[in-house]
Amino acid sequence: MANANAFRSRDAWLAAMQERQPARVRLGEIPAGPVQPGPPFSLLCDGVPAWTRPDEWDLASEPDAPGPERTLRRLAWSHRASGLRCRLDVTVYDRFPALDWVLHIDNTGRGESPLLESILPLDAVFPHGSNETLRLHHANGSLCQMDDFLPQTTELRPGTRKRLAPAGGRSSNGVLPFVNLQHNGGGVVLGIGWSGQWAASFDRSGSDVRVAAGMERTRLRLHPGESIRTPRILALFWDGPDPEAGQNALRRFLLAHVLPRLEGKLVLPPAAQCLQGYYYATGKAGESIELEAVPKAAALGVETYWIDACWYGRTDRQWWEEVGTWVVNTERFPRGLKPISDAAHAAGMNFVLWFEPERVRPASLLAQEHPEFLLRCEQDRDNLLLNLGDPAARRHITDLVSRRIEENGVDVYRQDFNFDPLPYWQAADAPDRVGMTEIRHIEGLYEFWDELRRRHPRLWIDNCASGGRRIDLELLSRSLPLWPSDFTDVPGLGYGWNLHAGDQCINAGLARWVPLFGGGVWRFDPYATRSQIVGGFTFGMHLEQDDYVPPGGDGGFPCMEVLARGRTLFHPDFPHDAARAAIAEWKSVREFFLGDLHLLLPLTAAPHDWCAMQFHRSDLAAGCALFFRRHRSPYVTIAAGLRQIDPDADYEVSLSPGYEEGARRRLAGRELAALPVTLEAAPSSLLLRYRRLEHGRAKNGNKSRNRR
Repeated sequence: MANANAFRSRDAWLAAMQERQPARVRLGEIPAGPVQPGPPFSLLCDGVPAWTRPDEWDLASEPDAPGPERTLRRLAWSHRASGLRCRLDVTVYDRFPALDWVLHIDNTGRGESPLLESILPLDAVFPHGSNETLRLHHANGSLCQMDDFLPQTTELRPGTRKRLAPAGGRSSNGVLPFVNLQHNGGGVVLGIGWSGQWAASFDRSGSDVRVAAGMERTRLRLHPGESIRTPRILALFWDGPDPEAGQNALRRFLLAHVLPRLEGKLVLPPAAQCLQGYYYATGKAGESIELEAVPKAAALGVETYWIDACWYGRTDRQWWEEVGTWVVNTERFPRGLKPISDAAHAAGMNFVLWFEPERVRPASLLAQEHPEFLLRCEQDRDNLLLNLGDPAARRHITDLVSRRIEENGVDVYRQDFNFDPLPYWQAADAPDRVGMTEIRHIEGLYEFWDELRRRHPRLWIDNCASGGRRIDLELLSRSLPLWPSDFTDVPGLGYGWNLHAGDQCINAGLARWVPLFGGGVWRFDPYATRSQIVGGFTFGMHLEQDDYVPPGGDGGFPCMEVLARGRTLFHPDFPHDAARAAIAEWKSVREFFLGDLHLLLPLTAAPHDWCAMQFHRSDLAAGCALFFRRHRSPYVTIAAGLRQIDPDADYEVSLSPGYEEGARRRLAGRELAALPVTLEAAPSSLLLRYRRLEHGRAKNGNKSRNRR
């Protein structure tokens, strides 16, 4: 049996994977008893742990396949009697102490496979001292609430168990599929790449933490020649006493190896304009309205023009009643959408178009023409699920969406998903095929998106699912979430000032795990826009304070009443100068959002707290920090406590309460790191920019002086 300390480092884990009896593994639903040897994944075969008799399995490996900054290793365990084969594709990264893997299971035999249950691609023991403090850092997912993505910490005491799982079959619906397991002196960040219903458990005995992750329920037989894949697992190791080291290691890793690129360059979330709020408020949408807005948006510095759910189906029905009828509404857009995308392109902007292909209404064209493509659920007869696990259904929707992309000049394909698929998958499963419909659907989703990108090499994908309810390792490799929480949509407007406290919580909370995403701006004053501009942002209208905040109140007016008061780009009172200044400020600091993130204060959604965060680029020796005194905070001054500042260097620093950058001054690093921040008004904000001066060190070795 391998040394259990293997699971404190990447290289030792790799060595353990390739041993005949690698390491102690037993977790999840495997019955209690002595820990069995075997690879760091597990499954039950006809009710028996697969590695009970390791001599019945043959282990084979292929030669390593080197790639750019990574190496692929393939291992396979074959069961001689049944023909069952477990293939592990392991990617090892050169610049990071990280590896990820996908488990594939094949039936190479002539008959049905054994009954496979509790298939766990991660099932391993992380050893720790019995007196060691262990903390599990995790986060809320998206639930359309102001504490979406709020950080959570669970102390794993001996004898305790923590279980995490989303709700309803969307991967970040309620909980984010990333965790940071901290021990004394370091830890490991674990990520789950599965866009359906996953589960993870963390069980601590006296000296071990047993970690298991995979699909929540699997109980199935494979037909002869049939194969399945399981969730992707990422393990990223880090050292030091501060868990932010692990969070920032994850951010760097995702930027380097996971997040989508076009022509080798990272896709960055844009400043975008969308009139969906105007459609909600007035019921109006159409070519003339959009064409009027396009040049006005471009004049503000907008990078992307966005049409959401108002372009298809019948005019006399709401957008959600028409999903499945992916035909341009010619009453609103008599020439299709191409004139609008052409105008956007001519103005230097990209063009975003919204779809929701997986949800199908019974009266839609797709339901009428291809009922065989759809899954049904007794709990919700108004919605049908397009079965992406059916190759014919997947080909149909791929061809249809691809045509719309080509016809309408789409640069960014926006896919939404506004209901829970899990009951539909479960209803379609046979008793001995539990989990199979979900597996095929998720495999089909990845193939659908990958094929769209193959057909349209310049296309990139915006991943929306009622906001950010389907954010995971696999979808992050293919897309960015440009609207990570529906709290920032119309529902949040009823929260008054708390809308912005929620924005700050959502943005800072998600940025701890995911470097690039978007958000929604409703008001072009510095406090409101800075609450949202951690990555990119979208706007459609502007609200004045009296439109959504009653005098002296925390809450707001009814959200639809607020929406009706909004001013769009073509309203005479729209604040064009403020919007232009907000976008210019965002562009001036967006490079720092690719750096490390430090929460300078504990993050909460409470109206009486401050929020403070810093973004630092070591390669630029520069960064920025955002400070928010919320509307109920009694505190006028805080100590900034900036991180990664060289105390012996000099920095050029500016403090900007408004959009106009404050006067630049020279500060010693030790003074900058401890700089007090004062905000007299509540609510208000401050943007701090800093850059280390090239000749900041005194030649004689004396500490640099503060020069004002």
